[in-house]
Amino acid sequence: MRTAPHNDDAEKALLGAILMNEEAYDSVSQLVSASDFYHPANAEIFMAIQRMKESSGFAVDIITLSDFLRKNGKLEAAGGLGYVSSLTESETIYANAEQYAAIVREMSLRRSMIAISTKIAESAGDDKNDVYSLLDESETSLMKLSETGSTNNESYSVSAAVNDLVQRIQLKMEGKLADDAVATGFSVLDKYCNGGFHPEDYVVIAARPSIGKTAFAVSMIRNMLSDGKSIAFFSLEMPARQITVRLLANISRVNATKISNGDFGDGEFIRVMDAADSLYSRSLYIVDVPNIKLGDLRAKARSLRREKKIECILIDYIGLVDPGLDQRTPRHEVIATVSKSLKQLARELKIPIIVLCQVSRDSEEREPILSNLRDSGSIEQDADIVMFLHRKRILSEEEKLQNAKDRDGRPVLQVTKVIVAKQRNGETGDFKVGYNPATTSFEEVQQEGTVFIEPVPPDKRSK
Repeated sequence: MRTAPHNDDAEKALLGAILMNEEAYDSVSQLVSASDFYHPANAEIFMAIQRMKESSGFAVDIITLSDFLRKNGKLEAAGGLGYVSSLTESETIYANAEQYAAIVREMSLRRSMIAISTKIAESAGDDKNDVYSLLDESETSLMKLSETGSTNNESYSVSAAVNDLVQRIQLKMEGKLADDAVATGFSVLDKYCNGGFHPEDYVVIAARPSIGKTAFAVSMIRNMLSDGKSIAFFSLEMPARQITVRLLANISRVNATKISNGDFGDGEFIRVMDAADSLYSRSLYIVDVPNIKLGDLRAKARSLRREKKIECILIDYIGLVDPGLDQRTPRHEVIATVSKSLKQLARELKIPIIVLCQVSRDSEEREPILSNLRDSGSIEQDADIVMFLHRKRILSEEEKLQNAKDRDGRPVLQVTKVIVAKQRNGETGDFKVGYNPATTSFEEVQQEGTVFIEPVPPDKRSK
């Protein structure tokens, strides 16, 4: 049987360099972990050095290390006093510590790749395993390996997390770290979300049909693109051509119907062409696959993240994603499976994922609440942020005159309430935006003094 890839000399040289120079550990601690060592004794020694550094801050050398291992009953597992002492006897050049660490990590990666490949081969040979689920799991494992350099899920001390956070705060204060939030372009919403949606956020935007979930998503895409972000939009309900029409209407402020029919007024065609030119140079990737399988969605998302460096994903909508479960599976379990998987995908890709969702009929004539999320309470539990769009859908002529005015002074913007019902890392509340049916776009409106027309409660409606 072939021996797994490893390099004894590099492992011993790395440990020797750490023991001979205090600064060596600091330079290699982010490059390797104990699990990267092939020989258990070397892994035990590195783990002991790590614990000594984090807990006591005392100098680490042969004497202090041996004493630490003995007191914790680990000296024998570390190869004994003779082996520990021999680490500094070789002709180790401590200035080369990072190169030794790179060799150790490379060997670890090779072993991990062999382990993953072996597992894939065994699983693929079993006809009981679903091949599409196997593809998804295999790609997940390989992507994690490429990002972290290890398949092991290690626990890290809080000190490492605190140090990382303090460094980020200092870099931000000095203006040396770019903000990783993806701003929505709606100033009040961005304030609620501390600058926008953040990496790993799982965001749910929900409403009844015809309120404008897709329009709100497209308006956010418009704003994100103008901010230079790279976006992926999984449009499961509407073809890419219609999404493009909406984006052009959003940007040009020309009626979407006119764009579809090619029937323009004075100057409108030029505005649409200017919008098309602007949109052409932006980084937007529309995935137009109705009833996409969950595994295919995850695979495509990983590919776009890896190859196109996308910074945010929007999905329209969660109810149209096929998780590949038995057709007899209850609807709430289907949605729960999709929701949990998308939450995990946001964590894996380290970007925000925004999902559109419908609410139940119970909220037809009143403000929706978290329990109205359709088909599954799992969505409420999984989401970091939940927002609802809410307004009366059919307005009288008198009520239309109360709408917010657009930039030309016409009362066309239907004032819509955005309810931030759940915010894991911030405040909840509500604010108003204006919906323009002609351009299928949402715009910011003045928050003070705007008129919001509440739906008429069932018991107050005229017979």
